[in-house]
Amino acid sequence: MNSLRLAFLSIHSSPVGKAGSKDTGGMSTYLRGLSAALARKGHRVDIFTRGLGSGKGNIESISPGVRIIYIDDRQGKLDKYELYPYRELLASEIQKLCRLNNLEYDLIYSHYWISGCVGRELKKDWCLPHLIMFHTLGRAKNESCKGENEPPVRLSEEERLAAECEGVIAAACLEKKNILKWFKLPAEKVKVIPPGIDRSLFKPAAGVEEISPVMRESLGGEMKIILAVGRLEPVKGFELALETLASMGNKEKVRLLIIGGDKSSKERIQSLKDKAEELGVGDCLVFAGLVNHENMPFYYRAASATIIPSFYESFGLTALESIACGTPLVAAPVGVVPELFQGQTNRSALGIMIDGREPSVWAGALEELLSQGATVNFLDVNRALKPFDWDLIAENYGSYFSGLL
Repeated sequence: MNSLRLAFLSIHSSPVGKAGSKDTGGMSTYLRGLSAALARKGHRVDIFTRGLGSGKGNIESISPGVRIIYIDDRQGKLDKYELYPYRELLASEIQKLCRLNNLEYDLIYSHYWISGCVGRELKKDWCLPHLIMFHTLGRAKNESCKGENEPPVRLSEEERLAAECEGVIAAACLEKKNILKWFKLPAEKVKVIPPGIDRSLFKPAAGVEEISPVMRESLGGEMKIILAVGRLEPVKGFELALETLASMGNKEKVRLLIIGGDKSSKERIQSLKDKAEELGVGDCLVFAGLVNHENMPFYYRAASATIIPSFYESFGLTALESIACGTPLVAAPVGVVPELFQGQTNRSALGIMIDGREPSVWAGALEELLSQGATVNFLDVNRALKPFDWDLIAENYGSYFSGLL
């Protein structure tokens, strides 16, 4: 396979940003993992993202064969939706940087719709194949969760990008189904290639694992921990996690630990705290804030179960990370979860999948796992995670890319 020069676009979110903050989540983890895996196969990956205030573009190596190229569009700090009017300017700045540094590429791969709009402009000048992974779909968010309100411009641009790109990558079979539901595309144009997981980092504990001493003290040494992870958006469904906690019979011995949110999440955090107080479980709710990715295994291993109450996930990396650490799931049938459960209606060796949002049902599932002290068997973990090996995924991508050239 020939070595390829790949231009990845992650305009609104830096791949080295902190996961769980306002505009940074699983996509950043995905980009780091994918680009490093592709580089190990001999490809060269440059990831373009906005850099603020430097006055010039900077190039930073983040791993062998992988660089971040920061674009300075001189617009200062902008919300991701405020970037849309500057799509042509961003493309122009990327072109200038590439000319200045003698950079040429074989393919453009855009991540999220904002990046796709910039990639479309680059395609006009570079005449290269343009691929996109949406990571989330505006229609899916709006239709699955009443608290979401993605703007019409996003909905129309996603549909246009899906039609114009040479290929659309979906992270899960369910996401491909969503794409084909809303966009009039031939099925073969949508390719399912999942993210991978770093099994050297996410693995069962060799011995007793602790969180930080401060967090352990705040939780109480004898408490059972239910872990919820993600940006504090309505679509993550954390209210259901609180309602579930309130429906549990032994909630005084349980703590719901939520990881995610930054200084922009103050209102959302307060809303969840108010909800917890209203339900009588205010003392059972703990926010850990942002946690570095390399420290996440300690939290998964300390938890008795990971809850995924999302209305919608394009993939759901949390599910892989949790079971890789031996911690079972109680999860909605979103993203990759149905694939992990391999068609089993509600129970598998990985935990319990619940199709519905009745808190008492979720509470019963958690009580079952907590009473059993359930963990995920290592053989079951290996079987479930076999398709999510980064080297295998990089091979699939390399073959797919080469077929487009």
